[in-house]
Amino acid sequence: MFGKKYRQRARHQRLMRAASILVSPFERAAVPADLVALAFGRYQMEITEDEAARYLDAALVDRGERLPRAADIGELPETDTEGAAVTLAKATDGEDVEAATTG
Repeated sequence: MFGKKYRQRARHQRLMRAASILVSPFERAAVPADLVALAFGRYQMEITEDEAARYLDAALVDRGERLPRAADIGELPETDTEGAAVTLAKATDGEDVEAATTG
């Protein structure tokens, strides 16, 4: 009766609604297992914890919050230009290093 896109949209809306219920600034942080249990209890839907984690992240962002990032993600390493020049000099075996470093 209803198409595949309709079912997918309805499923997505239900899971987003359930995730939004769990994401509250006044409660402790929800874990994916909470959404798995709520989706099963309320909508008789089986979802994985990975999928639940994505919906919880989406609900946080939808509410205007930023996702927490691990300390090493998104940070660029500091460039060591002097060390790079030494490495380049060793690699070129005495060729014109100045021309190689400036491009």
